[in-house]
Amino acid sequence: MVVSVMIDLWMILALLLLPLALVIAWPMVATLRKRKLRRAELSGEGADGASQAALYREHLAEIEQSHADGAIDDAQYASLKTELARKLLAEEQGGSYQLTQRRDGGRGLLFALAFTVPLAALGLYFYWGAHDDVALYRDIVASQSGVSDMVVEARLTQQLRKRVESHPQDLNSRYMLAQRLLVSNDIQGALAQYRYIVAEEPEAVNIRAEMAQALFFANGSKITAEVIREVDQVLATQPNNTTALGLAGIAAFEREDYAGAKSHWQRALNQLAPGSNASQALAAGVQRAEAALAKVGEAQAESTSVASKSAEQASSQASPQAQSVGENSIAVSVSLGDGVKYTPSTPVFVYARTAESPMPLAIVRLTAADLPARVVLDESRAMMPGRSLKTVDRVQVVARLAVGGNARPAPGDWQGEVKTLTREDWSKPLSIVIDQQI
Repeated sequence: MVVSVMIDLWMILALLLLPLALVIAWPMVATLRKRKLRRAELSGEGADGASQAALYREHLAEIEQSHADGAIDDAQYASLKTELARKLLAEEQGGSYQLTQRRDGGRGLLFALAFTVPLAALGLYFYWGAHDDVALYRDIVASQSGVSDMVVEARLTQQLRKRVESHPQDLNSRYMLAQRLLVSNDIQGALAQYRYIVAEEPEAVNIRAEMAQALFFANGSKITAEVIREVDQVLATQPNNTTALGLAGIAAFEREDYAGAKSHWQRALNQLAPGSNASQALAAGVQRAEAALAKVGEAQAESTSVASKSAEQASSQASPQAQSVGENSIAVSVSLGDGVKYTPSTPVFVYARTAESPMPLAIVRLTAADLPARVVLDESRAMMPGRSLKTVDRVQVVARLAVGGNARPAPGDWQGEVKTLTREDWSKPLSIVIDQQI
C-alpha cells in the first residue's frame, strides 16, 4: 500500500517538474539558436557588404568618367557623388536594424513563458494533483490532535467514504474509515471495510485482529466460531498480538478455562506500558481470572502486583454482566416499556456520554431478547483511548432500541435516558425504561 502511494506521489512530482525543465531548457536552446543565427547573419552581412562596396565603386567610376569627359559639370559631379555615398550608408544601417530586430524578437516569448508555465503547472496540480488529498490529510491531523469539532469529524468521515468509493484500492483510507466507523458504533460498516482489506491483504495480521474485534462487537460482545477462527490465524502468525490475546482470553473465560484466560491476558499485559487504558483493561481481566481460579480452588493468583496497574478498557474484555461496580463505573438496569414493538434480535445500545459530544465514553451492546438486564458501564467499555468515564464527572446515560439496526440514532428508534448524572450518584441504583420513540 505504501509503495503504491509513493509511486503515485513521484509520478505527480515528475509531471509538475516537466514544465520547470522546459523553462530551464528553453533559454539554453534559444541561446544556441541565436549564436548560430548570428554567425549566419555575420557571414551574410559580410557578403552583402562586399557586394555593396563593389557596386559603389562601379557607380563612382562611372560618375568620375562622365565628369572627365565633360558630360557633367563640377556641381553635378559633387551632387551625384554625395547621393551615392548616402545610399550606401542607408543600406548598411538597414541591415544592422534588421539584425537587432531578430535578436530582440524572442524576449517577449520568454517573458510570456515565465508567467504561463507556473500558472499552467498550478492549474494541472488542481486538476490532476493531490489537492483534495492534502485537505483530507489536514482534517486527519486535526482529528488526531484533538483540535477538530463535530463538523470536521463528520466531514472527515464523509471524505473517507468518497475516497474509498473513488479509489477502492486505497487500503490506507479504507482502514482509517473502518476505525472511525467502529468508534462511532457503525460496527457493520466497519466490519465491511475490515473484510475488504483482509481479502486484499491476507497477511495484514494486525488488521485481521481488529476485524476479529469488530466481529466480537457485532455479535453483542460474544465469542463466535468466526471470531475464534480469526484469532487463531492471527496468533499462529503473531503469537504476541495483544488484540488477539485479549479476545482469546475472553473465549477461555467464557468456557470457564480461567487459567487459560489469565495466561492470555497476562501475556498481552506484559507487552503494554503500565498506566495505559489497554493495560488497565488487561490488569482487571487478570484479576477476574485470578478470583475465579481461587473460587474453584484450581489455583491461587500468581501475582497480585498486576492489580495496581489500573482498571479496564473496552474492546476486548469480558461481558458486562460479569463486571462489578467500581469507582469509575455506572450500573444500569434496562427494561422495555409497554407498547414498544420489537423483535428479539433488535440491537439495544446502552451508553454514557457527555452533553458536549455524541461519542460514547462507555457502551454496551445487547439485544431486545436480553432485556430486562443489568449492565455495568466502566473503563472496560471505553470506545477510544483517552476518552472514558474516569475523565469526566457528569454524564448522560442512554438506552436505545435500534429498530433499524443502525448504531446511530434514527427515526423510529425507542430510547430512555437520564439527562444528567453526576459522579456522586454513579454508585446509586439506576434504572432506565425504553419507552420514548425518536
